[in-house]
Amino acid sequence: MRRSPRSSRPSAARCKAELHTRQPQTRRDQEYIMKYAIIGVGNMGKNHARAAHELGTTELVAVADASEQTAANIAKLYQCQAYNDYIKMLDECDIDAVSICVPTTLHTPVAMECLRRGKHVLLEKPIAPTVEEGLQLQAYAREQGVQLMIGHIERFNPAVVKVKELLRNNEIGRVVSIMARRVGIFPPQIRDANIAVDLAIHDLDIVNYLLDEFPTDITSDKRRNHIELREDSVEFFLRYPSASAYVQANWITPVKIRKLNITGTDGYLEMDYINQRIQFYKSNYEKYRDEPGHISGYSDYVLKYMEPDLVEIQVAKREPLKEQISYFTRAIRNGDEIDNSFAIQALRIALQS
Repeated sequence: MRRSPRSSRPSAARCKAELHTRQPQTRRDQEYIMKYAIIGVGNMGKNHARAAHELGTTELVAVADASEQTAANIAKLYQCQAYNDYIKMLDECDIDAVSICVPTTLHTPVAMECLRRGKHVLLEKPIAPTVEEGLQLQAYAREQGVQLMIGHIERFNPAVVKVKELLRNNEIGRVVSIMARRVGIFPPQIRDANIAVDLAIHDLDIVNYLLDEFPTDITSDKRRNHIELREDSVEFFLRYPSASAYVQANWITPVKIRKLNITGTDGYLEMDYINQRIQFYKSNYEKYRDEPGHISGYSDYVLKYMEPDLVEIQVAKREPLKEQISYFTRAIRNGDEIDNSFAIQALRIALQS
């Protein structure tokens, strides 16, 4: 089935007609252009709409938002149908998969309705307001035989993918500690999440992912600084079976920083999420430790160990959101199971703050 022309905006009548005439999708049909919709086209949802429109494997059929004007603006931009009621959109439009980008408190009811109707769901993180609701969503998706994927977007950041590869190949040595900072000013669109669940959860998940294990001990400190009614800074201290980690997040730092550093037995790595840049300072310890005399004095120590070799790790830069949606649609086509246990664990840790 070919992509519909972009030049004409589909009508609700057309959505209804397609709903009753199109044959069911064959999951493994690699030529099939997946019919896609977005529920919630605010700050994050509008990016999902753009990515789905630009990808060659999806056709953006419709968008829904509580704001009729917001939905209309996005629909006009991408030549698709606009709704201010997602139930009506699901009733009228033939849709294979949806991105759900609504406030966290609405994740469970909206996702449940989409899953009930047999739609594959890409749900923005966190999976739900509570671990219990997250587990319910996971179980219901399995019961319905459809894919549920949680949008922990940093897992698809090419820099993170590269760091995971370096760790897998033991390029950094044994990981001793990880430190992550995700700070910046308060985003006005955040209405119902706290600093740990909305922001720190990104790095809590990435640390779990990089170490391939979950923490055995968690200590956190959360404070109210500029925002009277909610905490706007949090620090996590995590002990893992193989290493330790420190995660800092806040909405008070006047500059946006998204960085993660790893200390390993063979060197020190700095990763910038935003610039998708990785620098590795390779330790000289192994190079000199077996030399006769080893270190003759302070100047020799500085010469040998204080000036490590700096390596700029090459990263093939790509947009994480497009990588995420592509992964999601491939899993649907191939019938691959998507594991959401990591999303449950990240939420569990974040809620302990």
